[in-house]
Amino acid sequence: MKNSRLFSGDRYATRGIADRIDPAIQKALWRAIEVRKERGDQLDYLQVFVLSVEVVDGEPLQKVLNRQEQPEHRETFYVDGVDKPIGGVTIWVIDSGTYATMLFPYEY
Repeated sequence: MKNSRLFSGDRYATRGIADRIDPAIQKALWRAIEVRKERGDQLDYLQVFVLSVEVVDGEPLQKVLNRQEQPEHRETFYVDGVDKPIGGVTIWVIDSGTYATMLFPYEY
């Protein structure tokens, strides 16, 4: 599958993601993939997002580490508009070639 086609199809989230992850966070993860595509980054079919909370000036912020294996990539960003940041959560976004699914690793 050509890299430019990765993450170009329909997008889905599992029930677990829909129930547990703030929509603002879900949108930010999809947007992070879009931004990387726009930059021309080479994307792996598996994007890993690790969520944590960072306190800055007494305010909790949603911190996200995006990583992939091939080619190796690591990038950290923050998500605005999250009322209750969450930590200790890993989310996968997998491209099947036809569609992409956001899920927890244990849902695979």
